[in-house]
Amino acid sequence: ASYVLLTLGGTPPRIRGGITYVVVSLTSSLLFLAGIGLAYAATGTVNMAQLAQRLGDLPEGTQLLIQSMLLIAFGIKAAVFPLYAWLPDSYPTAPAPVTAVFAGLLTKVGVYAIIRLQTLLFPGGGLDDLLMWAALATMIIGILGAVAQSDIRRLLSFTLVSHVGYMIFGSGLATQAGLAGAIFYVAHHIAIQ
Repeated sequence: ASYVLLTLGGTPPRIRGGITYVVVSLTSSLLFLAGIGLAYAATGTVNMAQLAQRLGDLPEGTQLLIQSMLLIAFGIKAAVFPLYAWLPDSYPTAPAPVTAVFAGLLTKVGVYAIIRLQTLLFPGGGLDDLLMWAALATMIIGILGAVAQSDIRRLLSFTLVSHVGYMIFGSGLATQAGLAGAIFYVAHHIAIQ
């Protein structure tokens, strides 16, 4: 459905942006599916509550692999650095109402999934610091990319990337205040977009 909305009108830039979006989305979905398969193979369940209990009993390397695969999949969906390049190429080509809905909702699904992953399944996990550095890089790269743009739609796409960085940074802090700020920012950003 997202591909159809992105390519409404059938112009070459829209088709190109839609194809980029589909390829990246399928890659992310395959990583997500592989991560779920690995989690199921290691724990015997995909129930979030049971996973939260059983993941701690796994060897540290297995936990890190599952967490990494899921973070990469959700990082692509959320457009976190260095996995963000698809967004400024895909969103500006879509019709304005579609872009507004996508900017308000699609990347937030990835942010929400990262928050759930980090708080429920891997609290205090080994990748919190890496997540904070990726979030910081996302903020900086996003805003520098926006400054370099002359097209308003690409500029807004890059600012969206920067805003995602702030949301992920709150999750990476792994504190109550950081998570509260991230959740508030996600809700605010959805409403404003």
